[in-house]
Amino acid sequence: MTTQRPISYAAGPGHTRSFRDSAQAFREGRETPREFLERFIDRIEASEDDIHAFVTLTIDSARAAADAATQRYRDGTPASPIDGLPLGLKDIIQTAGVPTQAGSPIYDGWIPERDSPVTAALKRAGATILGKTATTEFAYGSITPARNPYDRERTPGTSSSGSAAAVGDAMLPAAIGTQLMSSVMRPASYCAHVGVKPTYGAIRQDAIHPFSPSGEHVGVHANALEDAWQLLQTLATEAGPVPGSRGLTGPVELPARNAPKRLMRMYTPGWEMAHVSVREAFEDALSRLSNAGVDIVEPGSTPALQALEDDFARADGCVAEVAAFEMRWPFFEYEREGHQFHGRIERLLERAHAITLEDYNTALAWKDGFRDRYVATAQDIDGVIGLTAPEVAPLGLENLGNPLMCSPASCMGAPAITLPALSADGLPLGLQLIGYHNRDADLFAMANWVDDALVR
Repeated sequence: MTTQRPISYAAGPGHTRSFRDSAQAFREGRETPREFLERFIDRIEASEDDIHAFVTLTIDSARAAADAATQRYRDGTPASPIDGLPLGLKDIIQTAGVPTQAGSPIYDGWIPERDSPVTAALKRAGATILGKTATTEFAYGSITPARNPYDRERTPGTSSSGSAAAVGDAMLPAAIGTQLMSSVMRPASYCAHVGVKPTYGAIRQDAIHPFSPSGEHVGVHANALEDAWQLLQTLATEAGPVPGSRGLTGPVELPARNAPKRLMRMYTPGWEMAHVSVREAFEDALSRLSNAGVDIVEPGSTPALQALEDDFARADGCVAEVAAFEMRWPFFEYEREGHQFHGRIERLLERAHAITLEDYNTALAWKDGFRDRYVATAQDIDGVIGLTAPEVAPLGLENLGNPLMCSPASCMGAPAITLPALSADGLPLGLQLIGYHNRDADLFAMANWVDDALVR
């Protein structure tokens, strides 16, 4: 068990130390980025043999980057608000000169010559990349050896498992993940930290191994809400959005707290799966928010909201249907070369062989309608609140948990945040907030307020 912090905790300003505090110390000469980095290296050396969060460590180059950041702070010229921030990258994100293996024997030992836009942006901003974090096979198939820092016999989550485990065990203050269904949010819930999936298209995806490009999101794991925002701001500025998308806008600093007036409560079929202790933790949070002045709206209160709740139940299937068509390249090529995959990929590949363009267009049409129906509710509610997962981290590494609670936001491309505000059965449990497209800053302002309200 980790002893770094309580199982549930507040992640906003005034409650959790953010990197900005360290950057201020760097500017004032009270600490250096190299000294800051060494504390995380010490933690990695103490924990990694048990947690297995990394597939590749790049400690020498991280130290060199930290030394360069130290000099920039001495010169009064830090490269960005995240200059000197230690990070891990999910191992489907191409990194020049470092193995990028996607959890697959197909890419065992493969070393790319160029960085992805995400990696290049982080390097330009002065981030200190400590290594590549473990991921499931192509972020979908066979599991990683990574373990949950709160219970070594439990999963740290799905494909961004290494990133989540490293942040959850305090081996990193932040890490980059990706999400198709729930792969940032759910591991963050299991490992007790902030997870953010921004609006679809906010962060460029080139040179990240493709699975379903129209549904994949680059996201962030972080201990502090402020660090998550600054990372996304840096990526939005330096890497830019998916070409043709608007990208992420908002202030440089974490948006100030802003109380939501009305939040729709989300159930999904996951609610019926939830253990009584999980339900009680969520109900208690809703009660506290209600007492603080938030109107928690039941989906059955209006036909439009009930229709949206009905859509939530179909989101998981739509994501899989779209992915089945879009995965045909490169997976048909891998298959032709004789490669075999974990059962999760093989099952989707069966559908990939059967699905037609008409089927794909039907799924996209439903997805567009789902998004439009959700956007139309902005006149009635400020967003959606729900569990991030219907369970705490399951026992056994093969049981990755259930994506039902996260699939709605992923399917419609809306921004979502999980806060490490709850616990059940002595384990972490995330609280999910879903905002509106291209209003990520508004979602962060709401999350900042909710986070603070739950610890008053």
